Amino acid sequence: MADQEFKIERLTTEYVQEEDRIRLNLEDPMQKLTTLWLTQRLLNRVIPALVKVLEEETSGSPQARDLQAFTQQKAQREIEQEAPIAAAEHAWLVRRVDLTPRPKSITLVFSDNQSESARLEIPRTALRQWLSILRELYRRAEWSCEKWPDWLAPLSQTTETKDSQLH
Repeated sequence: MADQEFKIERLTTEYVQEEDRIRLNLEDPMQKLTTLWLTQRLLNRVIPALVKVLEEETSGSPQARDLQAFTQQKAQREIEQEAPIAAAEHAWLVRRVDLTPRPKSITLVFSDNQSESARLEIPRTALRQWLSILRELYRRAEWSCEKWPDWLAPLSQTTETKDSQLH
């Protein structure tokens, strides 16, 4: 692991067609930048784990799917547009993601299994927002969305969501 873990304050998520990967442009509290690359293969393992954590909030409820859809749509409507973070010169490929659920947030630690790591403490509402961004990027990348839960579907599939910057 890294001697000094990068603490993520803010991130921009984008699909880069030439790489066929998701790029996370990150900023720490001191406005230092770094860039992480995520493969589809890794994300296909991480996303179900994140979805499972969110679904545990309503497990056992007869209207679990409806509650998830309502909570997800509310989170999507609350996404605030910010200036995107530019890609950094320092970039590395994520090979592992560890997640630790907490009552109001989830901690994600991205690592390259050698010397790099970055930690993101993300509130559950922000996690829902990030998942909706990832789902839209999957659609744009023409990656399969078959395993995504239906409650995570985009808000009414409007062109407004389609053309907006995602970060």
